[in-house]
Amino acid sequence: MNDNTTPLPPLGQQIRDLRQKRGWTLTELARRAGTSGPTLHRYENGWDRFELPTLRRIGAALDARLEVRLVPAASRSAAGRSPSPKALVKMLAPLFWERDLGVPDLTNHEGWVLERVLTSGNHAQVRAARSFFQDDAIRRAVERRGVDPRTRRYWRLMLGGSKRASQGPER
Repeated sequence: MNDNTTPLPPLGQQIRDLRQKRGWTLTELARRAGTSGPTLHRYENGWDRFELPTLRRIGAALDARLEVRLVPAASRSAAGRSPSPKALVKMLAPLFWERDLGVPDLTNHEGWVLERVLTSGNHAQVRAARSFFQDDAIRRAVERRGVDPRTRRYWRLMLGGSKRASQGPER
């Protein structure tokens, strides 16, 4: 058990480390855990929308105990700053598997970047992107075709002030 003084790597990294220590591929762990390779890939690459039953099965397959803890948040002073473009690209890069994300993409393809972050990013990636791009860009991005209705409704609710936010269910 961790003594709470040494921070553990992110959960996805722990899953990858245990899998690789056993010499298993993503496909092998997915088979043993009763989940899909793409789900494991997302978990290992920083996606933090974990499903507890899936985590339990992954833990059992890896012969590891799953512990859920609340840890005090870092100070708010550092959290309120917008990341530099270079830092944001580094943070978001794992979400862009089909090509390398570059600093110019942040301005030249803002909607594409935000669509990917809002639909696939983890909490830290979404917070950093929101801080960098600001809420007006988020409002525009949630209207893109690739944003699923659930994500769209969430951001309309969170941002408020949009005429479309008060509309009924999407058709």
